Parts: sequence; C-alpha cells; structure tokens
Amino acid sequence: MCTSMNVAARNGVLKHRRWCYSAKFTLAPVARPRALPVLFHPVPVVPSLHTMASRTVLTPTAAGLLATPTVTAPPLHFQRNVLDWQTDKNQLLAIGGHRGMGANVIRNGSLAPVWRENTLRSFQAAAASGAAFVEFDVQVTGDGVPVVWHDDLVEYGDPANPTRCAVADLTAVEFQALGALSASGKCQQLSVVRKFRHAGSTAAAVAAEAEAGAASIQTNEIGEVLTSQHRRWCCEADDSFPTLQQLFASLPANLAFNIEVKMATPHDLAVTSATEVNRVVKPILDVVSRCSRCNGGSSRQVVFSSFDPEVCRALRAAQHQHPVLFLSTGGRDWHADPRRMSLTAAVEEAMSSRLSGVVVDSGALMAAPEAAALARSNGLKLLTYGLENDSADWVLKQQQLGVAGVIVDDLQGLIAALTAANKGTAGQIMGP
Repeated sequence: MCTSMNVAARNGVLKHRRWCYSAKFTLAPVARPRALPVLFHPVPVVPSLHTMASRTVLTPTAAGLLATPTVTAPPLHFQRNVLDWQTDKNQLLAIGGHRGMGANVIRNGSLAPVWRENTLRSFQAAAASGAAFVEFDVQVTGDGVPVVWHDDLVEYGDPANPTRCAVADLTAVEFQALGALSASGKCQQLSVVRKFRHAGSTAAAVAAEAEAGAASIQTNEIGEVLTSQHRRWCCEADDSFPTLQQLFASLPANLAFNIEVKMATPHDLAVTSATEVNRVVKPILDVVSRCSRCNGGSSRQVVFSSFDPEVCRALRAAQHQHPVLFLSTGGRDWHADPRRMSLTAAVEEAMSSRLSGVVVDSGALMAAPEAAALARSNGLKLLTYGLENDSADWVLKQQQLGVAGVIVDDLQGLIAALTAANKGTAGQIMGP
C-alpha cells in the first residue's frame, strides 16, 4: 500500500515523497544520505537525588552552539575510567547508564523511564545524573552508516500488524526519518512499535497481561514477561534515534562510551560470516577513528564490546587503541556457539583472543561469583550488566569481587542508594 505525505528529515534531504509499505520498508526515490547537523535536545529536569549541581555550557561547534550539561561530582566519587579497578581506594567502581537512562519497560501500565532509550536526550540525562559512561548498541544501515539501535528488527506502523525490517534493509536517511516522525507523534502510520518487558515481579506482569485480555503469556529468552501486543513506542521525553557520529558530537567528552557492536544474527547460527562481520565493523571503526578526539581535542574513552566473538576478534585485530571486551550471558540465553554459553567459556575466549576483558550478565555472576576471581587472575577486566545491578548491596559486593564497572538501568536510584549507604556508614563503603 502506498500513501503520499510530507516528510522532513533533520538535514532536509527528505521532502514530499511517496511512501510504500511492503514486507521491506522502501522509499522511492532513495535520497543519498549526507552528514547530519548536530542538534541539541533539552534535557528534562533530573531530580537531585545526590546533592548534585548542574548547569548548561554552550560550546562552539561546526554546526553552531552545542549545549551540554556539566555536572559537579556527587558526594561519592566514582571511577571515571571504565576499566580502572580500585586504583583509588576512595572511589567506587564506574557506574554506566544502560542505553542512557535505562531500557524502556512497562511500569504501572506506562512506559518508563520517561526518556526513550538509546537517544540523545536519554544519554544527556545519564551524563547529568552522574554516569561515568553510557552503554549503547550500534548497528550499520544498508548504506554503511553506524546508527544507535538495539533490537534485531525495526517495527513500525499498525501495532496489530506492524511492518518489520532489519536495520541493514534501511538507508541512514530512512532510519532517521522513521525515528524522527515517530518521536514527533505526527505520523501514526510510521510510528515505531515494540513489545516491551514488564517491570516488577513475574506474578504482577502475568496479572497485567491477563487483565489486558492476553490469550497467552509471552516471554523473552530469559523468561521475562513481555506485552502480548505491540505498543506504540511513545515516551514522555521522546527523541529520534541518532547516528554514532551524532553521539560523539553531541555528548560531553568526559562521558565514556561502551559501544556494543550489535549483530542481528539468529541464535542458531554458530559463527557469523567474515563478510557480515566486516560489513559492520569497518564503518564503526571509521567513525570512532574520526570522532574519538573531539570537543577541543580532549580524549573520550571508548570501549568496544560484543556478544559475537568473531566481532571481538575483528575489532582487536583492526586496532589497539580502544579496549575490546567479550559480552556474555553466561548461558542464561541459549546460543549455538559454545563460547557464549558459560562464564568460563567467556574468560577462555577473551584470553585466547587477547581481549581486555569480559562484560557478563550480573545474575550469572551472582550465581557463580568465583568467575570474578577467574577473570582477574587471568589479567582480564570485568564489567557486568543486568537488572540485578540496580541493587546497591549487590553493586557493593561486586566492588569487593573486583568488578571494574556496572551497567545499570535505574541510574538515579542506584546513585541515591549508594550515597545514602555511604552517609549511613560514615564513608566506609568504598573499600579496605
């Protein structure tokens, strides 16, 4: 089905075009992408949970004045180097924002947090909240542009019957136009849709789905309850999905990046082809090489990670400036590649590929904390991700285990809890 509408991309490339809806999202004609301007999106007010003062600084850039939030250090002092481990006994491990301020979930019937994940507004809010780094997913469009997107597919249109395509099936202009139109709320036919995970207990999630009339309960790979129907991806603080280059240009240089190279390959594919690995890795490295030194020459720390061991090997072989870490679910999410199926296998793969470390599922580490000593004894840095990292007690335990950094969803809540714990113990929580 085709319809005609006015489309305005950020860079003005798309104008009045005829949009065609089919199994593959297409635009006819396809406009050649060009460099997109830096845009500043005001950050929603962030509650002061840990006695934090913030202000906005205007920095001259090629695209004009760029506004970035700068934040004074909170009472607790966190590592700013993502891979440092207790180089200063008075500092806690590095705290990183998962997709900015956290992955979007259903909480009390509404999408939370208020920021759309993996967007400039969410990353800016994470920086203003005290994050040392942000973790985000990067895929590459069909015309070779690295963009920030997590899911294997892009889904849009009618929630009851959405159109689906891979990021690799879109040009950069198409991808960004889709996100911008969805965020504007003006084009329901192109609204991005999704199935969301329920926050809270499994029992409460099942009850919510039953109340909504779900015929069956759907879960993701690790058993978390999902909405049975697609929902429009509309957050209180919506924003379009950026390119990797825009993140470098728009975020404070002292905010480190953990770039997860995302491969939209099926779990029953044991080894990704070298052709697909190169298609994704080369454009990402090109952007990072151009942009890793910006904002007046100050250096931004960049760490690469991927669940795909072939990608990690390619990143390590192609450059030595930025550390590469192997991501692992520790077997909580099945995969045909045995290197992905345990924490021990992850450590062995990181060692054999001469990587800097591993990023592991926090729940898997909680079940097998001895894996931390295994990683450290082999000279590997260790980071963790997962909902368990929203617990201040578990984060402090990881500090004792030698974890260098944690990727968290409830960034503000965790920092507030750690600050409160520090005050309640007269500042003794930070190490021996």
